[in-house]
Amino acid sequence: MPQITTPLKKFLGTANYLARLTFYPNRKYYSAAMVVKIEIFDGRNLDRTFNCNSIAEVAQKVMVFYKEKTGQDLEVRRLGRWFIEYLDDAHIRSPEMGVLLKDMQSTPQEIEAREG
Repeated sequence: MPQITTPLKKFLGTANYLARLTFYPNRKYYSAAMVVKIEIFDGRNLDRTFNCNSIAEVAQKVMVFYKEKTGQDLEVRRLGRWFIEYLDDAHIRSPEMGVLLKDMQSTPQEIEAREG
């Protein structure tokens, strides 16, 4: 399956964590049901890999990981801005922030109902 992989970037302002996102399949436009692989590195070492089937799943897994590693809650708007940076790096047209936030706070079932 064709894919677009982004370069390693700092993970949400943390000092030693880096992240790389891979989008499947190769696409030009954002979809709430897009498949995303997230790789999070602690320095040079791969710490965690998440395979997500929707933007809601991306948000849920990243927020849990962030809370586990930093001890702080992650604001959804900050996560949205971070995710849009990765979409831009992959040359995928990003949605409006309001749409992205709604998708991130939806359940996978709600996204499936909207996307068909």
